[in-house]
Amino acid sequence: MYPRSRFPFILGLAVAAAALAASPAIGGSVKRFDSTVTLSANNPFHGHVSSSKHACEVQRTVKVFNKKAGPDGLFGKTTTDGDGKWSMDGSGVNGNFYAKVTRREEGAAGTTYVCRPDVSPIRHFSGGGY
Repeated sequence: MYPRSRFPFILGLAVAAAALAASPAIGGSVKRFDSTVTLSANNPFHGHVSSSKHACEVQRTVKVFNKKAGPDGLFGKTTTDGDGKWSMDGSGVNGNFYAKVTRREEGAAGTTYVCRPDVSPIRHFSGGGY
């Protein structure tokens, strides 16, 4: 066998090894769960993250954004409690806001759990004393 003819074989082995290393563990599975984030219409900034998987409700990162022309501004972020509830100080805010819950991925015993992200409806708050 000439040295040149080994190159495609070695290249093929390298590509196969890289693909195997990037794939989940053999026998592993991926389970995805929807999440829903709410932003209270009458109590800025309070809400809830709900999911059919309890682990997708607790300790989730929630970000609140100010909806405006151009890029939306991050107002603040927090995490949910053991019941999926979240809150941050929103006294005196003025404008249109929405909440986002970020994607989370965790693995245990060959299974990867993916908590999908979500965005709440936009709510308008007008700076009253809350």
